[in-house]
Amino acid sequence: MMLVNTGRVIGTAAQSFRRNIWLTLATVSVLVLTLVSANLLLSLNVLGKIALSAVKAKVDVSVYFTPDADESRVQTVKVFLLSLPEVKDVEYVSPARAMERFSAAHKNDDSVLASLGELQGNPLGATLIVKARSIDSYPKIMAALDQPAYASIVEDKNFDDREAVIERIGSISNRIETAGVVVSLLFVGITLLIVLNTIRMSIYTRRDEIAIMRLVGASNTFIRSPFYVEALLWSLLAVLLTVALVLPGAQLARPFLEAFFGTSGADLAGFYHANFLQVFGVQLGCVAGLSLLATKIATSRYLKV
Repeated sequence: MMLVNTGRVIGTAAQSFRRNIWLTLATVSVLVLTLVSANLLLSLNVLGKIALSAVKAKVDVSVYFTPDADESRVQTVKVFLLSLPEVKDVEYVSPARAMERFSAAHKNDDSVLASLGELQGNPLGATLIVKARSIDSYPKIMAALDQPAYASIVEDKNFDDREAVIERIGSISNRIETAGVVVSLLFVGITLLIVLNTIRMSIYTRRDEIAIMRLVGASNTFIRSPFYVEALLWSLLAVLLTVALVLPGAQLARPFLEAFFGTSGADLAGFYHANFLQVFGVQLGCVAGLSLLATKIATSRYLKV
């Protein structure tokens, strides 16, 4: 008997779903718009974190040594730096390699190239490029190099400080998160109103059926259940359409994002595939919960059973 009633409820919901197709499409469209907007904000937040990681990865300290600094002493400094817990990696750049990099960086500057041509020998010394485990560790690393033992061979230290850029990106990410909360609350209200009015219209359309069901002794649960099934169908369809829009869109955006950020890590499609169940499962749960809540309010208010 329970299976029969369940089949009738689902059949009634499917019939109403088809009968009010334009109303259904309007409701699903609003839900899709809500979900796409939520995914857009999520994508911006993810991209903000990617940008932060990309900028932090480019921060380093370059330690320049005098041209006459003995390589063994330079290697001693390298070993010392690697012994610091704050240091992640140290790259050694020989004087010849440093000259190659300098020439490549100024290949379009004829005056610089002409000046280099007039010099005899290599005026550049070795360089150590230091990467820290945390961006907050660089001041401590710089202080560690200010030892009298290294003063005669260390010519200069250049801290590639991008703290201002990092703070700006972090601020933008925080604003995006705040905007996401505000927009989400706005769409929650819109979704509740749309679903509530859709259920009210569906009740009005089926008023004769509902009256007949009352006459033949149908239970309140049986009369109300098709509206809840409809709400779940709208939610499921909206999430499926959102997936069909978001995943291809993220895949199409991939080459542009990688070119913009200069890293292969700017892969939104990869993020969505790796977190598919978490992202869209939560969205399905939220939309279904909102739809069921609106349905409960509508049936309690407009369906006197």
